[in-house]
Amino acid sequence: MLIRPYTPADRQACIEIFKSNMPVFFAPHELGDFENWLTAKDHVEIAYKSNESEYYYVVEQDNLVVACGGFYIPQNCGEARMAWGMVENSLHKKGIGRQFLEFRINQIRLINPEIGIALDTTQHSYRFFEKLGFKVTKILKDAYAPGLDRYDMEKGY
Repeated sequence: MLIRPYTPADRQACIEIFKSNMPVFFAPHELGDFENWLTAKDHVEIAYKSNESEYYYVVEQDNLVVACGGFYIPQNCGEARMAWGMVENSLHKKGIGRQFLEFRINQIRLINPEIGIALDTTQHSYRFFEKLGFKVTKILKDAYAPGLDRYDMEKGY
């Protein structure tokens, strides 16, 4: 397993990974938002203008991109936020997601060891994040789409 920074050549593989996780983990209407994020990364730009910095990575296995994800640090916020993290659906529960999330947490800690980490996810994956020390702070029913609830989660230092 190789984790490396995202490049524009990874775009289509990341889109296919996203699609493999619809509609259980992502609502179909979110695909456009994800593509906008990738477009900014393709042009080495900040996707969310209120961010101080953004980082995006891919995971390769057998020379294929099998996961993608990153994080961003909003300006004057004091926390990092996980962004667009996903593993190819057929490879769930094989340890890739755990190793990749731990990598991203470690990258954040290298930037600022005392920063909090936040994310939002669905009822289908929040337990995965709980196992790695994240705690649910809020639940919004049907926030992403009907039947797709939003779980806001945080991890301290």
